[in-house]
Amino acid sequence: MKLKKKAFYRLSAMLFLFILAVVFLANLLTPDKKTSSAENRVLQTLPSFSVSEYFSGRLETKLENYTNDQFVGRNKLIKVKTAADVTEGVLISNGVIRCKDHYLMETLNAPEEDSFTATKDALKQFKANHDEMDMYFLLAPNAANILSSKLPATVRVIDQNQYMDDFFAFVDQNDIKPVDVRKALKNASKTEQVYYLTDHHWTTEGARAAFSSAAKTLGFSDNIKYKSYVVKNDFRGTLYSTSAFTNGRDDSITICLPTNDKNYKNSVYYYSDTKKKTTEYYESDALKKKDAYAVFGGSNHPYFTIDTPTDSEDVLMLIKDSYANCMIPFLAQKYRRIIVIDPRYYFDNLDTVMESEEVTKVLFLYNANTFFEDTTLRMALTQ
Repeated sequence: MKLKKKAFYRLSAMLFLFILAVVFLANLLTPDKKTSSAENRVLQTLPSFSVSEYFSGRLETKLENYTNDQFVGRNKLIKVKTAADVTEGVLISNGVIRCKDHYLMETLNAPEEDSFTATKDALKQFKANHDEMDMYFLLAPNAANILSSKLPATVRVIDQNQYMDDFFAFVDQNDIKPVDVRKALKNASKTEQVYYLTDHHWTTEGARAAFSSAAKTLGFSDNIKYKSYVVKNDFRGTLYSTSAFTNGRDDSITICLPTNDKNYKNSVYYYSDTKKKTTEYYESDALKKKDAYAVFGGSNHPYFTIDTPTDSEDVLMLIKDSYANCMIPFLAQKYRRIIVIDPRYYFDNLDTVMESEEVTKVLFLYNANTFFEDTTLRMALTQ
């Protein structure tokens, strides 16, 4: 009997070590993924060593994030855990809140103080380097802020408005004009769906309301009429993908076309990463894919340009995250040329681009959750 127990323990230990070895080798041999389509974000790749990052602790943080992001089977393990949470009645899983009226929402993030201070310092210096140029910062609230009444009664989130107010005060003090669209989104949410049920982005209706509110601050009138078209009725976004929460209702994706389509038909998009040139504002092929939100410009590109035959002579540099994607068709009606840059993927010098493209205005457009955790903008501004 004792011999059988010893054999069992020995076999169990060997099996455990074998599984560890397989997992270790799988992680070692599997190429790193740069992005997650399910979470629509950049993943941490293997960081390079530097003395300054080692002593500051940033290297340790990056290595921890690298291990979490690149673990083999990560997405499937997350789904298994979330499915278990659902059966136990959990309302928050993997950063997703199960809310009223079929909504899934992200939890709200507070800025990490040291990182956020570095980003603000970079913004301040960037503005000082281009003192005569008009700059604007549109910081968009997230669904759990605007639609807080739909949160479960037992779930508490941070006061995102406090951090947004502080940031708007900071940019205003540094001669960057704040673009606050919270009131417009609140008002629009009474009659329209301004955020997706299953995705972390605002809808086209939300972006349209934000654009209309921002127009005066940005220096133009919102005088173009648009017609809305539903192009997909069975969209399931990032929050659905990253959780096992099912809200029983798919999303619709809407696009807006100007009724006077002169500028629309004669505009030209050029994507430098794919060398693609098109006159189409929307990527209809994306509607057949999992990431249907990519209908707005074909997902996230590091750098692209839009030339539109408007009366304006302004050249806008738009520095943004994915929230800007569905607002770009509205902005394109107001600028002769737009240079669109996503710092998460763009690594060249912005000053050189501004000079060569003869940029006249700069607009930063981020959602608050992404911006408060972002580390790429400051790197882009200080290249």
